[in-house]
Amino acid sequence: MGTKFWSGVGVLASVVAGLGAASAADMAVKAPVYKAPPVILSDWAGFYIGLNGGGGWGDDKFDVVPAHNLTTSGGLFGGHAGYNWQFGSIVAGVEGDFDGADISKTDPFGFKQKTNELASARARLGYVMVPNLLAYGTAGAGWGHSEISFAGATVDTADQVGWVAGVGLEYKLWGPLIARAEYLHYGFGKETLPNVGDTLKESVDVVRGGLSYKF
Repeated sequence: MGTKFWSGVGVLASVVAGLGAASAADMAVKAPVYKAPPVILSDWAGFYIGLNGGGGWGDDKFDVVPAHNLTTSGGLFGGHAGYNWQFGSIVAGVEGDFDGADISKTDPFGFKQKTNELASARARLGYVMVPNLLAYGTAGAGWGHSEISFAGATVDTADQVGWVAGVGLEYKLWGPLIARAEYLHYGFGKETLPNVGDTLKESVDVVRGGLSYKF
């Protein structure tokens, strides 16, 4: 009986030891670490082309006859094209645009200044806020064309060269279509108006929306 007792104790001890080892082995296994799914950024890289339109206002200064100084306003419509490179959430690119415009005003004496063309070549740098939304800043060279008229007859024209800078937002609508809203400020240098006998210095602010197609 004593031998059976101690044999039983030995078997019980073996079982307990086995259970303890199994439990320790289970405790040694670490729970899997949860990893958040990677953020998927929309692909903004590549060539695009589009149309845009909106409104603008100008501040026109004349040296010889300050009475001709005008604050002009009106609409514009045109197109743009560019190329983007993407580095994670950063998007860099270049863009050119051209707009026909009717940003003008006539003073009480029949003197009229009209900006009828605007264009620019700009660099852009943006950040992807969420996968389909890009915020960007832009700056570069600006060009404008103005007509000076009196009593309905054009008396002088000016080709204006300067700088342009602004900010904008782009949103991917569906497939290759991208909507945009943009503000640009054009600052031009003084231009001589030989027929008027004066000089013109103009700045123009533009707010426009657009639709692009990305290839």
